[in-house]
Amino acid sequence: MFRIFAAGCLLVSATFAARATPDAQPMNAEFQITCPGRQTMTVTEAQYGLTTLMWPGNHFQIAAGQQQSSTDSGTRVSIVLFRNGDQMIVNKADQETFFSFEGAKKLVPCSRSSERENSAVTLQRTDATGNVES
Repeated sequence: MFRIFAAGCLLVSATFAARATPDAQPMNAEFQITCPGRQTMTVTEAQYGLTTLMWPGNHFQIAAGQQQSSTDSGTRVSIVLFRNGDQMIVNKADQETFFSFEGAKKLVPCSRSSERENSAVTLQRTDATGNVES
């Protein structure tokens, strides 16, 4: 099961590597957000645009890539769309974070911890036949 999950993550990472944002940080970062309506969530932003979201009760979601947009007033924001319909919106200027649960149209403001670097796991790259690429 782990091999299938790891292969899926690698496929998603490889597919969206070209779509990674130019101002994305090269490190793996982790932070917590607390939003009304859900327990504190841990967000991990990995290289190549892969973002995971985890909260108590064995809940885990994944997102690939970020959409870059601007508000009507010109504020630059990034939007992360998770597989379950959750959305995280981050103001690029001040890191103010908002959340929309499972596709709801209402945004709720969240408090956010400071980011910390998260250790990266380097996996071997393999081709379609399973041979390790050098």
